[in-house]
Amino acid sequence: MPSRPCVLCIRAGHKCETTHRAATRTRTRRTDSRDHKYSGVHKAIAPAKHTNTSNRHDEPTSSDATPSSAFYPERSPKEPQFGANASAIDFARRVFNEEAAGRTLTGASIPGDTGAPTLDNSLWQLTEVELPPEAVMLALIDVYFDRMQWFIIIFHEPSFRRTARRIISQRSWRRQDLSPIMAVLAVAMIGLHSALPDERWCGHELLREHGIDGKKLMQGLINEIRRNLLDISIDCRIEAVQVCFLVSSYYLYHSSPSLAWTVSGMAVRSAYALDLHTKSAQYESPIVDEIRSRCWNHAIVGDTFTSIIYGRPSSIDTGLVALHSLRDMDDLAIDPLLLKNEWISGDGNPTTTAGFFTMKYDIYNIIRHILSRFRRLQLRRESLESDLVAIAEAAQDSEDQLRSWRSRVPRLFDFEFWTTENRLDRFHNYLQEQDLPQRTKDQAETIILQAATLQLTYDGALIQARRPLLEQKITSSCSRLVVDAIRLSLRVATAAALRISRIPVLRFKHHFAESFASLHQFTAGVILCITPTSQPFTAAAHEAKAGIMRIIHSSTAFGPHNRIAAQTAQLLTELLKVTVEREMSGALRGGPEMGISRGDGVDPALHRRETFARDDLENTETAYPSLHLRQMDIPQTMPGHPRSNDGMQVPIQTEYPSAHIFEQLDDTFGAFGERKWDRVLILQFGS
Repeated sequence: MPSRPCVLCIRAGHKCETTHRAATRTRTRRTDSRDHKYSGVHKAIAPAKHTNTSNRHDEPTSSDATPSSAFYPERSPKEPQFGANASAIDFARRVFNEEAAGRTLTGASIPGDTGAPTLDNSLWQLTEVELPPEAVMLALIDVYFDRMQWFIIIFHEPSFRRTARRIISQRSWRRQDLSPIMAVLAVAMIGLHSALPDERWCGHELLREHGIDGKKLMQGLINEIRRNLLDISIDCRIEAVQVCFLVSSYYLYHSSPSLAWTVSGMAVRSAYALDLHTKSAQYESPIVDEIRSRCWNHAIVGDTFTSIIYGRPSSIDTGLVALHSLRDMDDLAIDPLLLKNEWISGDGNPTTTAGFFTMKYDIYNIIRHILSRFRRLQLRRESLESDLVAIAEAAQDSEDQLRSWRSRVPRLFDFEFWTTENRLDRFHNYLQEQDLPQRTKDQAETIILQAATLQLTYDGALIQARRPLLEQKITSSCSRLVVDAIRLSLRVATAAALRISRIPVLRFKHHFAESFASLHQFTAGVILCITPTSQPFTAAAHEAKAGIMRIIHSSTAFGPHNRIAAQTAQLLTELLKVTVEREMSGALRGGPEMGISRGDGVDPALHRRETFARDDLENTETAYPSLHLRQMDIPQTMPGHPRSNDGMQVPIQTEYPSAHIFEQLDDTFGAFGERKWDRVLILQFGS
């Protein structure tokens, strides 16, 4: 009776010659095959296998466990967890002792089996695009690692470049190369998208030299990747995670946020299928282990970020998984020439930029727990006092956690440090005076961008933590505790929004992160529109309007190639017009000649309560948003305005932003846009 082929040969796509060797020889051959299989970083990476109990002493020590937020002491599991949630096929494998026998039960044919299926190894070519010349591809890869890798890290640059050179030196490949080919195309696509609007990019001349239309090449790369997206998911390799993340990032900011949501989910599912959430002893190569850690950490970051902007639950179980610690790898090394600067060398003698990614992962870890806590709050349709108190407590706890994180940011990535005492300009003068290579200057600029990114993320998280309370309606029966909490929330959110408005986001121009910065600017702009309507013609109102203008100017300067920035500038311009009109109306009807008297039909007790609230607002740094005061609004005494049944006059009608603005924004931001822009209208103009 012929023996069935072994699992390793099937997954590697090789012809299997079975023998009746002893089990010990089988294990030796398995180890050799594994070492060969992972000698190239971007070769196939199969799911982590379940090791025998006798091998558990080879696991890393507990000192290698992932450090997490001080508030959430999670640890990454070291091996795939068994038990009630194990798949049926995994149970069968354990009974069959598949590894010791050197045989496979299935080839990814039974649900629950994530092993790679048997694939033909025939020749394969691109169908939607012609691969550009090697010089063009290398130039696009350079752009990616200059303008994307510092922001989102899912590759090991030297290993990827070796794989890319092998790929782009050919015009046809074997089927087993499909996944790494798509990874190379995805990197080139992101690089091309970032560089095309940049007139200073030297690659434009290269494109003209080879007669290549950049826009057509861009579309061809996207079409080719989309055509093969499901196939690389079938292959069950690390590139499936990487490609899905890059495609999702592109669609989120620049094309179809609805598709971005779906592809992002594919990336997370692929990460789970590859057991990236575990730190397995199976992967002996430090580079392979590091790539897995980078991809898993970004899975948590990306899933949290999409949960924020879509307003949907996250896809990752926040209770069972954790971040992985990163190594100080060669591709993160800081140029020795920069280490001579006292401001860099004096920050605990860092040698790599791993600290940026560690802090980025940590704050998103905090954010996802904050989101989870708010979602667990069971709020009623008409919020009661207890609901508002619960929201206020959650908001304050969230802010405390974020501030604790802020205190741990290394000085090297502390944007406030760089912007005080004119350090940023002095640092740039230092770079010029030392006559440093351009590559060194570029890395110095990258460090500043990373510091600005952490500041944007932190201030955006503060707004996110305080926003649930700002979105609640309150009545005159609310306690002073709740009123103070709302006032504090607006003060914190406004201060964060002002800091965002002052960040020189044009430094992000032509980097992939420019749209990330624009999203935070939009949120900050909406928050700043509240103060002028609630504190008309005060110093705080003027400061808020100045912040809105800074955001509008910087968004306009990003140019028409950035959809989010262009729409941010257009929307905030209209919101500012309406805000100024409401500010004027509020000031006119809020003066001493308000004409409030008992003859106006207003209850004296209500009058005293409203007067107290108005005086309190004028004597505090910030004020209630107009939405929250809507039910306690100052009675209107201007002639010609009808009264409601309870004696209060109907508010003056003001001009609303034109409807086409929100239609365009829905097109830009996707399916979640309708709900988001409805909240913007309600928050700023009332329902």
